[in-house]
Amino acid sequence: MKIFVLFVLLRVSQHASADLEVNEGQESVVLPCQVTAPVNNISLVEWRRSEPVMTVHVRRNNRDQPNDQNEAYQGRTSLRQDALKTGDLSLTLKSVSVSDKGKYTCTASQAGTSLGQAEVQLQVQSKVEEELRTQRNVFIVLTSLLLPVCGASLTWIFITLKNRKG
Repeated sequence: MKIFVLFVLLRVSQHASADLEVNEGQESVVLPCQVTAPVNNISLVEWRRSEPVMTVHVRRNNRDQPNDQNEAYQGRTSLRQDALKTGDLSLTLKSVSVSDKGKYTCTASQAGTSLGQAEVQLQVQSKVEEELRTQRNVFIVLTSLLLPVCGASLTWIFITLKNRKG
């Protein structure tokens, strides 16, 4: 009897960071996951999210399984059609919201045995946070431009008033 052992390594694509930051309302984001070994023995690809734990996307026997995913992700996730041929198991998540923030895990399996995992941390900045950051940056620029002018004016007023009293 011959025993074949297949090791599949999953990694986050070198072209993308394991830590992604996007803005709320962004049309979509791609969570990278790339198989670096032969993919012909993979029968299950599963994307899960932790805290709260939920199934985000499942592809079994080269078919998506929408009934296996959490309803919050139904209609918002996809894998490439040729994912198992190319080894690109990256997940596209559409209509990004703040509630999508968290750690995502991509797992490839064969016959119930995990062949490897990759993790991606997704940060989603709310529109309010984005607006506050923009306003803060505008305030800093305006302050740096106006402070020298206002400072000189205030100094002139102070000296003028001091001279009038004296």
